[in-house]
Formats: sequence, structure tokens, C-alpha cells
Amino acid sequence: MIDTGAQLERAKKYERQGRSEEAAAAFAGVADAFEAQGDWPSAIAVRARHARALAAAGRANEAMQVLARADQAAGSLPREAADARAVLDGQAAYVLAGAGRTAEAARRAWAAMVGFRQLRDNGRADRAAVHAAKLIVKDASPSEALQPLHELMTHMPPGGEAHRQVAAILAEVQRRPDRDYDILVTDPDSAAWGRLGAALAVGAHLAVGNGAAWNSLTHDEDPDDNRTLLERDWGVTDDAGWQKQMDALLQADNSDPAIQVVLDRRDQSTPDHHAWQVAIADWCREKDISTKTINALLDLSGEILRYEARFRSDGLLPPDGLVESVYGYDFGRAVNMSRWGLNAGYCDREAAEDCVLRAGHYAHQVYTSWAGFSAGYILGRMLRFDDGEFGEWYDRSLTGHRLLIDDPASPWRRMAWG
Repeated sequence: MIDTGAQLERAKKYERQGRSEEAAAAFAGVADAFEAQGDWPSAIAVRARHARALAAAGRANEAMQVLARADQAAGSLPREAADARAVLDGQAAYVLAGAGRTAEAARRAWAAMVGFRQLRDNGRADRAAVHAAKLIVKDASPSEALQPLHELMTHMPPGGEAHRQVAAILAEVQRRPDRDYDILVTDPDSAAWGRLGAALAVGAHLAVGNGAAWNSLTHDEDPDDNRTLLERDWGVTDDAGWQKQMDALLQADNSDPAIQVVLDRRDQSTPDHHAWQVAIADWCREKDISTKTINALLDLSGEILRYEARFRSDGLLPPDGLVESVYGYDFGRAVNMSRWGLNAGYCDREAAEDCVLRAGHYAHQVYTSWAGFSAGYILGRMLRFDDGEFGEWYDRSLTGHRLLIDDPASPWRRMAWG
């Protein structure tokens, strides 16, 4: 007979250390022992932790199967086994959230909060309440989340840390527009500072546009949705295809190289359009480039000037500002390519984080400020999609820029460049 107490402590230690596979095996052994002893409340509570450890190990299907068996067994528990039910609900919330079933997860976290509160276990009740609040926000639009968040706070003793956290979540929801795009979203459970946070912020333009958390590499979407996006927009259908696109982005080879060729011919200290055009033409002749291509590059310089004039008018550039590079457009997309690849299953988390860090490093080498990076990113995007129309592509990019530059919660306001 195993020592269930010692084995349970060992399982919890593995869990704290992030050794999810070992934790799952240890929890399973303890649950089996409790079942053999006929101690069903303890068995169900530990089986719930077994399911969560499986989910943390990436074995989502097995986790859901274990959870289903625990839920079925819990139907026979006596009323006095309230603690086991509350534990089951709390662990189920994490398993369901990991499987993308966020609405169900929020309901289970809420049930755990109520159960623990009835048991006067306010510590675990508060933790469940904060988890429920985060899940509600993930599952619902701002207008839909307000009522349950207000109600949730009525179940929480005021003045505590958990109450403060939920109040902050509520305030963030009240501030956010009721739409799922062109919004600044920060995941409270992911990196918002430090080297990784600063690198993730390089991808914030696209994250804001998509209504995704700028600082999270994972999300609740079905992996098939990410695969569909990558195939439709990037022609990526496997690991190798993803790596090829990622390499091109990190090398700033995805965008039209002619743009940077033209920008590099401009003397930043004395910006004169005629002198710039002469420099472009001279460089082309040295390279034995055709007259047709020379004319196309000269036209491109004029298009860049028109965008820069509009950028200055709209505050994207200072009154005498110029765009030095469009490499930021590739680096910003590289951060998001990391996110899509990870969630599509085309890379692991270590590879995704490495690509994010490299993208951030390269961006910091090219630009000297968040504003300069943003202008370069937007110019690259406009030259690919906007066709000089200053249409929806431009309007939404300008919205994203202003959010990231002006919003006090923006990573660009909270972290210095570089």
C-alpha cells in the first residue's frame, strides 16, 4: 500500500516544478489508491488534479477523459463532500480552458468560488473568483462581460487582493470598446515586462488589429483556425513551410526589397526629393538596372513622400520626421507568425519564443523608438496593401498606432525602447 500523503506531496512538488508528466503519473497513483480504499471524495479531488496535470503536459484529450470520469463519479458524492466538489470544479476550469471551452470553464471556476466560500475557505474562493473573472473576459465581449463581473464582485469580500484584481479586470473591460478588433488586450497571466515582453510588443500592431493579447503566445482558438489562416494567407501547411516564412520575416526578406533600396538612397540629414531621385538613378546605373526599373523606383520614392506627408499630418511622424526603414513590418509580423505557428502545432514554445526574441532584437537594432518602429511598420504595410488610397488599411493602422502610443496600458508606454 502506498503512502498516499507522501505521494500526494510528491505530486504537488512535481506540479510546482512544472514537471507535468511526472505530476500526472503521481496524481493518478494517489487517486487509484484512494479509490481502492473506497475514499471517493479524496479520489475525485485528486483525480481532478490528475486531469489538470495531463492538460498541462499537452495531453488534452486524456485530460478531458479523466475529467469526465471524475465528474461522473462526483454525481454519487454525499452532500457533505462539498470540498471535493469545489476542488473538482476548480481544477475542471483549468482543464476546460486549456481545451478551448472557455464558457464552461468560467462556469466551473464560478462554482468552485461558491463552493469554497460556503466552506469558509476564502483563500481558495478568492483564487477561483479571479480565475473566473479572467475566463469571463476571454469568453465574452466587453458589454457581455460587465454584468457577470459586477455580480462576481458581490461574492468577494472587499479590500482583499483578489477583490482588487477583479476590480482591475472590470475597469479594463469598461475601458475597452465593444468590438473584437482594433483593441489593446493584455493577458494578465503572460509576460508584460522584461526581454520577452519587449519583444512581444514588437508584434503589438497586428495583435491590436486582431483583438489578440499582445503579450501572449497562446490563445483559445482551435488549432485548425490557425492552420487555415497560415495556409490561406501564407501558403503554410507544415512545419517546414512555417520555418521558411519565419526565416524570411526575420531576415526582412518578405517585403518588397525595392522599398528599402529606395529608402537607403536618401540622405537623412538633407532630405531633398530631387537629390534623392538623383541618388536612386545613379545607384541603379551603377548596377546596370533597366530604365523601366529606374522609373518604377523613382515613382516609389514619390509614393513614400506622400505617405510620409500624411504620417506627419496625422502625428505618425514628427513635423520633420522621415521613415528610415520598413524592416519593422517584417519583424512585427514575425512575432505573430511565432504565435500562429505555435498554436497551429508547427513549432514548440521554445522555438516560438526564440523567434520572438530575435524579432525584437533585430527591431531594436534598426529603430531608435517605438514611434519610429511604428511608422516603419505602417509604411511597409501601406505599400503592400493600401495602394495610395489612405483607405481602411490606413485608418485601422492609424488607430492601432494611436492606441499603442497614447494608451497608458500600452506596452509602448510602459517599457522603454530597446
